[in-house]
Amino acid sequence: MLAKCYIITINTNTESVLAAKRCISTGNRFGLHINTFEAYTPTHNPLKILKNKGININGFKDIEQHSHGDAAAGCFLSHLTLWEKSIELNIPILIFEHDAVIIDEIPSYILDGTGFNQLVNIGIPGHDEYKIPEFTGVDLLFSSGGQFKGTHAYAIKPIGARALIEQAKKTTTAADMLLQPNTSPFLEELYPWPVSVDPRFTTIQRGTGHNGTGTPRATGESGPFVRLDEFGVTRE
Repeated sequence: MLAKCYIITINTNTESVLAAKRCISTGNRFGLHINTFEAYTPTHNPLKILKNKGININGFKDIEQHSHGDAAAGCFLSHLTLWEKSIELNIPILIFEHDAVIIDEIPSYILDGTGFNQLVNIGIPGHDEYKIPEFTGVDLLFSSGGQFKGTHAYAIKPIGARALIEQAKKTTTAADMLLQPNTSPFLEELYPWPVSVDPRFTTIQRGTGHNGTGTPRATGESGPFVRLDEFGVTRE
């Protein structure tokens, strides 16, 4: 059975809604139907929900210097809920965040789950330097060494979802920081990446100034982002 696709969207945030609509539109170009998934935010008290699910929430305190812990918890809960959906439906799920942009066709072996083991990154790394492999296809996480550089686009199977949930019960943090080869050696990556990212705003990261004030760190104007105009994608 083909994977279901979801895009995590903050319905109360105009920028998030517009960005998600653009992702859905770019997905349509390649025959991909993407469903909207309403994100958890601090208004939902995500830390309490995670704790009730048996998730170790202590890690969210450790990232307060650079990120808003309650917002990061909401993001994590959104991803975890979709992991649970993969288990419930017993099918692979493709998860996108609102700043994802589809720039190429996603291979059928990703959509039907036959081409990866448990979880595969399909998005270009969202920040910092990354490596370009000398092959095409799927292999163990290769682009950024010790962890995912953003969780804006990946596919996950029920077996991977169960593994991540069990890991989160032991220790957890921001979603991308949880995805590390030392705790999840099954992490894989697809190249070339069919999904880019255009993070013009952030609801999680603090600014770069004193006490987290100033311009948010993720602006989309710098860093290793694919030039979207090369793929006919406008930046509304």
